[in-house]
Amino acid sequence: MTKETKEEDRIQQVERVPNVIRQNKDRLINQWLQRVKANPELITVSLSDVERRDHVPDLLDEAIAHVCGDPILHEERLKAAEHHGTLRYHQGYSVAMLILEAQLLQDVIAECIRDHVFALDLSHLIPDIAKISDTISAELRESSRSFMKHYEWDMSRLGKRTG
Repeated sequence: MTKETKEEDRIQQVERVPNVIRQNKDRLINQWLQRVKANPELITVSLSDVERRDHVPDLLDEAIAHVCGDPILHEERLKAAEHHGTLRYHQGYSVAMLILEAQLLQDVIAECIRDHVFALDLSHLIPDIAKISDTISAELRESSRSFMKHYEWDMSRLGKRTG
């Protein structure tokens, strides 16, 4: 093998973070689900695996699209985030639990990136991670807003003050 062939092989093996996430999406979701189910706070709310993971596949797809610069249907994603916040409110979650779910997702993504760091294009690593984090944070923000709207509406119906 010549020096040029080794260099070509190395270049061909270099990947961006969204590709690694796409290739490991099912594993990421399963690891996240296992961590959620092992968390003493989150497990206090009894949900099926399908109910727990409902939003994660689409959220990962959105994060991948954001990093790749693909068009994202913002209205559709906003509705999905609002739906997630509403659903978690009615399922008995707290805002802290919404945040914990997002943190656990970011943890498994970070571990996946760490496990594949030698195959990654390091010149894009930080911007890719930042865009993924932005996507998860934006969804969390919208889910929390929706959650709080329902909470405040319920409290106003009961004649209790919020905030």
